[in-house]
Amino acid sequence: MSVDLVLRNCRIVNHDETTEGGIAVHDGKIVAIGADGLLPKGTREIDAKGRFVLPGLVDPHVHLAAPSWPLAEGIRTATAAAAAGGVTTIMHLMAWPGSLAEGVEKTVRNYQAHAYVDGTVQAAIMKAEHVTEIPIVAKLGVTSFKFALPYRGEEAVSPLVGVDDGLVFSAFEEIAKLGYPANAKVHAENVEIFWARKEKLIKQGTDDYHWHDARPNYCEAEAMLRSIYFAKVTGCPLYILHMTIREGVDIVRKAKGKGVNVVVETCPQYLVLTRFDVDRVLGKVNPPLRGKEDNEALWRGIQEGVIEFLGSDDCPCAKKHKTDFWTANVGIAGVETLLPVMLSEGVNKGRISLEQLVKIASYNPARYFGIAPRKGVIKVGSDADLTMVDLDKEAEVSIERLHYISDYTPFEGWRLKGWPVLTILRGSIIAEDGEVVGRRGGGRFIPSVVPANA
Repeated sequence: MSVDLVLRNCRIVNHDETTEGGIAVHDGKIVAIGADGLLPKGTREIDAKGRFVLPGLVDPHVHLAAPSWPLAEGIRTATAAAAAGGVTTIMHLMAWPGSLAEGVEKTVRNYQAHAYVDGTVQAAIMKAEHVTEIPIVAKLGVTSFKFALPYRGEEAVSPLVGVDDGLVFSAFEEIAKLGYPANAKVHAENVEIFWARKEKLIKQGTDDYHWHDARPNYCEAEAMLRSIYFAKVTGCPLYILHMTIREGVDIVRKAKGKGVNVVVETCPQYLVLTRFDVDRVLGKVNPPLRGKEDNEALWRGIQEGVIEFLGSDDCPCAKKHKTDFWTANVGIAGVETLLPVMLSEGVNKGRISLEQLVKIASYNPARYFGIAPRKGVIKVGSDADLTMVDLDKEAEVSIERLHYISDYTPFEGWRLKGWPVLTILRGSIIAEDGEVVGRRGGGRFIPSVVPANA
């Protein structure tokens, strides 16, 4: 018997252990894992030379085409960047002002025409009509629903429109009826506090402030507490996006201790950057970059298991989108640097283990969003989504070598140690040594498990 592909001499990393051996792949699936001598022959064989092989990363937080790129180009460039960065599955925020069902159909069609990696879809809930469609799109494999709390009034970013607490609460009730894996994703910030802070800062008549000063920690903390209370009352599973604040670790820990079904995500930029490390306009993101104390608290949150998810919040703004502090679009590209930053600043600096990284960046998101065990693990029967990393490889980050549609990165000039060197999607090599070699249109939409009672 022969198979399509065999990787030998690997150190195979799952969320719970690292083992030595090889992986056999056939028809896009993992068909055997074991000692090299016991594996079948492969049409193609790769010697990993003792390097680590991880499950392909699952990035649960990507904004394709934001803030204003054509959708096809946004999909092409973001998924190429994902492939080069060792990410084999992404979750795209679909912000669709019309019918959600129609939006899912058109998004999936565009995605599968242009994507290099597999993807899932989450839907932004913006109006009462969307709430009524929640059970409908759940049957289409979309079971994660986002609530952009701070984007209303003058802060609304098209096509997002403001949501109020009544709409959020009624949607939480509807989502709770679906059961696993349905969940509510919340961008937690209090925009009304921001408006008051903004007015005060403008009256100062200086520019000696950062975005954090307009949206301080307590903006985020209040919205987290409010969302957690809604989740408690409705029984809706709650996923808090891109947490940035040190206070948040205790907030989530206490809520979990009281039985609230809440999980939390953070992002590499909030672990390693502060508001003083980047240009105040180019580094403008929501929620804002904070301080060193927040960075360290978030690392501890990962170590203690309070923070269970890692996302990039990839939103590839270019310099043309950020010309003035108050009007600049928020967001930075991040999917391609997610893994190198975590390998360099996390694993190689002893902050987390490789197994912990796999847990928060592959295993947990695949399981939570209903695409496991197809994704997120190296296991017989799972998709052969594999990322080989070289922990000793050092390279300088340069926007010229990245695949973003954006023309800058906040990590420009950083010398990182630890890089992906091979990315495999369903048994096919799609990136090698930072170069994308996969096929545009090779990515597939991966539906969440459809709840039986949907």
